[in-house]
Amino acid sequence: MKESSNRFILFLFVADIFFSELALFLAEITRGVMPFGRESVGMSFLDLSIMLAVAILWSFFLKLFGAYDPRRLSSSMDEGRAVVLATLAGLLALASFFYLFNIEFRSRILFAYFAAINLGLLLNYRLITRYVVKSMVASGYYVRRVVLVGASKVGKELAYIIGTQPWSGLSVVGFVDDDPALRGTEIEGRPVLGTTAELTQVIDRHTVHEVIVALGGELHDKIAQIILSLQVYPVRVRVVPDLFEMVSVRAQVEDFWGVPLIGLRDPVITGFDRTFKRAFDLVLSSTLLVLLGSVMLLIALAIKLDSKGPALFKQRRVGENGKLFSMYKFRTMVDDADKMVTKLESDGVYGDGVYKIKEDPRVTGIGRVLRRMSGDELPQLFNVLKGDMSLVGPRPEQPWIVERYQPWQRKRLSVMPGMTGWWQVNGRSDRPMFLNTEYDLYYIQNYSPVLDLLILWKTIWVVLKGRGAF
Repeated sequence: MKESSNRFILFLFVADIFFSELALFLAEITRGVMPFGRESVGMSFLDLSIMLAVAILWSFFLKLFGAYDPRRLSSSMDEGRAVVLATLAGLLALASFFYLFNIEFRSRILFAYFAAINLGLLLNYRLITRYVVKSMVASGYYVRRVVLVGASKVGKELAYIIGTQPWSGLSVVGFVDDDPALRGTEIEGRPVLGTTAELTQVIDRHTVHEVIVALGGELHDKIAQIILSLQVYPVRVRVVPDLFEMVSVRAQVEDFWGVPLIGLRDPVITGFDRTFKRAFDLVLSSTLLVLLGSVMLLIALAIKLDSKGPALFKQRRVGENGKLFSMYKFRTMVDDADKMVTKLESDGVYGDGVYKIKEDPRVTGIGRVLRRMSGDELPQLFNVLKGDMSLVGPRPEQPWIVERYQPWQRKRLSVMPGMTGWWQVNGRSDRPMFLNTEYDLYYIQNYSPVLDLLILWKTIWVVLKGRGAF
């Protein structure tokens, strides 16, 4: 799938540049043919600098908005949304390019022609490509036929994933499973073709190219037997590891001098996405510190006048992959508030997975105002600069809370924590911890720079309304 995916993504990349450059050419022709275009004046689009700018800008924004992300290509709506947003961003950047480099360009109608033609070409060629690939898969052309050994949860998920990724070149023929109740039934639209003992006959009968074994670790001997029995057959055999349920959202598989290693706690935001996210964090956090520096000084003074103790305090929090760091905040509680947690738990003030409550007796007067406006979070901009946090991500919890996590909740530690996140803009502090974790896992699974921008935008309105903050 990786090889097919890379080829398909490369094809899309080259085609996007080609059709964007073609749109420049067609816009020039349209301006000369259409009655509205004949009277327009200004520089031609058929200029080397403009063509180069379009190639760079469109490649960047299509990548940024996820148009080359295989996880999004399974849905035509998601793909179309990514192309539209990337094209709009590219048009805005192109207009800025004209302004910054003092390029004389006065033909608004030509710009409008290019925008319409470019968007039409990109959307339609991708729809046609999607239709052609699906038709090729349906007709069996250039398709590798797959049998899944095991109709368990993992086997069903594999069938679903392959079914939603037609560009992979894989097609599920069916399942083999030893459960007699499943014989003759269908799972995910694919038939159960027989038992594991009949696997070799199934391979011959259905011209199978790939076998994926998705059996539990308790069936180790059977897995080994299946693999050995297939050595004489011209099929590729792959095994889903028994660690599947332990994988922290996205696994990384490496070849360590012939020994396969499965990374269960590798960073899940990598490559271009990680570089872009870090650069965005540095630029925006630096800008905010400059703009809000005087406001932060006034907040610190108000805290000192309201109660004794430091205006700023640092607290140990758990970051990416369980790494501990010191998080900065404006003090909103009385001094030594952490020492009161055990007593409040025994009194029943805390419980049921909720560790932030309304009318917390530890919160000071100015602290209550700061929390309502989220002003106590501003010093975390320094954590963002240091690289301990990001602007967007799961909230970093205190170690004593993480110690009480259920195993599945630890998956939220697989990315860098953030000042704001998906659960903060969908309920903030008034939700139990386990619901917050589900929101955080949604963010991790669906991360994109666009999602970060959406969360930051929604955060502004959530903070202004003060919803769920205490």
